[in-house]
Amino acid sequence: MKKSFIYSVAALSALGMSNIAHAATRGATDNCAPEPPATCYPGDCKHCYCLGPENYGVNAPVCPKTCNGDWMPTIAGFYWNSHQDGMEFAIKNNVQFPEITLPIITPVVDGSILALNNLVDAEYKNPHFKWDFGFKVGIGYCTTCDGWDFGVEWTWYRGKANSHIESESSDNTTLLPLYSAFASVAGGPLYASDIDAHWELKLNLIDIELGRNFWTSKYLSIRPFIGLRIAYLDQDYKIENKGGSFGSFGEPTGLTQDAVNNEVCIENDYHGVGVRGGLDSTWNFGCGWALYGNLAASIVYGKFDIDSEETNRLAISPHTKTKVADWEDNFRASRAMLDLALGVQWAGMFCDCQYGFRIALGWEHHMFFDQNQMWRINRIGDGSNTVLPNTSGENVYHQRRGDLDTQGWTLTVDFSF
Repeated sequence: MKKSFIYSVAALSALGMSNIAHAATRGATDNCAPEPPATCYPGDCKHCYCLGPENYGVNAPVCPKTCNGDWMPTIAGFYWNSHQDGMEFAIKNNVQFPEITLPIITPVVDGSILALNNLVDAEYKNPHFKWDFGFKVGIGYCTTCDGWDFGVEWTWYRGKANSHIESESSDNTTLLPLYSAFASVAGGPLYASDIDAHWELKLNLIDIELGRNFWTSKYLSIRPFIGLRIAYLDQDYKIENKGGSFGSFGEPTGLTQDAVNNEVCIENDYHGVGVRGGLDSTWNFGCGWALYGNLAASIVYGKFDIDSEETNRLAISPHTKTKVADWEDNFRASRAMLDLALGVQWAGMFCDCQYGFRIALGWEHHMFFDQNQMWRINRIGDGSNTVLPNTSGENVYHQRRGDLDTQGWTLTVDFSF
């Protein structure tokens, strides 16, 4: 989805918000003002609102708390962890690391390499996902027109994962790469002695909401809302393979291959916009303390851009770089997203109900369904060859799709004035 379209949606939304704010301000002096003018409703421990659950017919609005319309800036910091299915980059096989020492002057693969076709106590290796900080900032306005509120919030997060694994002949283990279309001159199953994996997620979410927070009883309030979500989810996955099939071969094997550093780089980007709706709930205990539980779901329509490249760089001078494979996949699709939050908060009013304050700490969980669209290409059926490139065998194409999620602790502070 083109960025210009998304920027246009955001601009129109901001314009619409300003128009609603202007209308709401006028309404405060016209038909929307509480009749008669409300005074602060004193709850337990002087926890006050403009209108309490007993002062207003049915479903009294929780805001505006100051009786004249509330501006509500919000800032949040969080410490999240991210995960994604289908990120396996290698298999650690408990089979002795092949040592190619016999002369190979005919197109017959060394038997020590063929032994890698047997998986013994094998283990798939995934990158280790890290914890990292992020933030949210937002601004909202609660009108005097039946307590309707509207606002916009931006979420920024960077997720990371890294892993480094090694294998030597003395370990009686071998690493089998899962992302590589390289065919060694030795032929046979692809293997390595050293593999690095690095993954990074760049997450940007813009949520635009229209809702109403109201009392359903003296101690319980809920806020249904609808709106839009603009989503940018950019992933970069880099895998580096060394040694083994990527190492050097020469006499007395009859093969000719200089050692190379193999690198696979994959970009998995999704940009889109869609509808979002949900329900926030606050379970008040008194004295400003409460539990909160929030749920929201989105259907976002956007575009996937998948770009992959595999290259070899000589480990010796002149360090020439050679492209092994290059492919891309671009398509449009709708994706579901789910947001959950549970925590504890304290809220209160100050200066004769002119200002409100809330601080909340809770656990959040966000699901982004079917985000992993990375393709794997592997070469199989290779025979030995005296020089590169080894053109025998064939490529196998497959995907290991999966869901992306983020979760962790979030500290939120907001004001009302």
